[in-house]
Amino acid sequence: MAVVVVNEMQGGDQGFYDEVTSVVMPGGRLPDGCKAHIAGPVDGGWRVITVWDSDEQFQQFRTETLIPAIQAQGRDDVVAPRIDSRPVYRHITA
Repeated sequence: MAVVVVNEMQGGDQGFYDEVTSVVMPGGRLPDGCKAHIAGPVDGGWRVITVWDSDEQFQQFRTETLIPAIQAQGRDDVVAPRIDSRPVYRHITA
């Protein structure tokens, strides 16, 4: 079942996002199983919203790719992401 994942990082900014994204999505390519990716600033941080084919695919990406890339940045001012994953009822694109 498809899931929507909302990832918020207090202290994150566009520079941090660009650094992590260059590692986890080289060339701007979405990871296997990811169908949509939206990112932008929120009060005090940065938010990324993604849609995945399954929670299992997201969890594998998170564990094997995303968290190591975030940790490699070595930024003490960025709080570990708060991640919320929920089932998708409908996903419509243009």
